[in-house]
Formats: sequence, C-alpha cells, structure tokens
Amino acid sequence: EARKAGLAPAEFDEDGKEINPHIHQYISSAPWYLNAERPSLKHQRKWRSDPNYTKSWYDRGAKIFQAEKYRKGACENCGAMTHDAKSCIERPRKKRAKWTNMHIATDEKIETFEQDYDGKRDRWNGYDASTYARVIERYEARVEARRKYLKEQQLKKIDKSKQMDFAKLAKHVRTTGGGSMRTVR
Repeated sequence: EARKAGLAPAEFDEDGKEINPHIHQYISSAPWYLNAERPSLKHQRKWRSDPNYTKSWYDRGAKIFQAEKYRKGACENCGAMTHDAKSCIERPRKKRAKWTNMHIATDEKIETFEQDYDGKRDRWNGYDASTYARVIERYEARVEARRKYLKEQQLKKIDKSKQMDFAKLAKHVRTTGGGSMRTVR
C-alpha cells in the first residue's frame, strides 16, 4: 500500500527493472511451477521467441536430380519422384512420361521447417525486396519509353502543321440544293 501511495520506493524484478506498484499481484507474481522467489514480470515477457525464423525459407524452384528414363513410383504425367500424378501441377500430357520415357521432369527439392505460430502465418516470410525493385525499374523504363514516343509524335504533328501548303486549301460550302453538307466547290 505504501508503494501504491508513492511513500516507499518501487520494487525491482530479477532483471533490475522497476515494477509498477499499480500492477496487480496476480500479474506480477509468477506461477508456482516457475519457482520464482521474488515478484517479477519476466514470466509475462515473450520467452521463446526466435527472431531468426525468417532467415530460413524454401529454396524456390530448386531441382535435385534429372532422370534419364521413367522410374517406378514416379509421377505418371511428368516423371518426377517427388509427387504422384494426382498432385502433379504440370499440364496433363497427351502421352505421359511413363509411356514415352521422354521429357522427364526433374525432382523438386522438398524442405521442411520448424516454425512457430507467427512464422507459419507470416505472409512476407521469404520475400525478397530486390525482385520488386526490378519490377519498378521495368515500369519506369516503360513509362520513359512511352513519354519519349509521345514527345516524338507531338513533334511530328507540329512539323506537319508547319509544312502544310495553305494554297491547296479548298473551301467547304453548305449547299441548299441537296447534296452532302460539306461539299467542295
């Protein structure tokens, strides 16, 4: 009570951090199975976080082995050992690899990672920002080419209007006796 009133100094936890006296006892005291002697907030902190879970990610598009002919147990459609015909993502062939022994697909590299709850659901895990930088560069190049082309077209239009021969102009007259509206006389 004296701590809450500000008369006594605040209590310190195991790490030397000050414990707010207004925090309830059931929050500051650790559970019995942690064997804590003093009140602490250490049990409230994230204690099993691995900040390096994003450093490991699937090697996209990696291939392992290129077979010369069809192997028993491989995908009937493409010939890869890493999946079966039902889960093949390649377009169904008219003549399958099992029967032709030609164009056998390479085996894909299958990796498994142990990730925590957040790691599994992190949609940006494994994202490489340099790939998007290339997309931006291509877009900027396209915009610059379009701008250059439009400038050239505008200059050509201006040149044509300057070269126009005003002597060849014919006057358009509306006729009252029928005929089309803008006939040349």
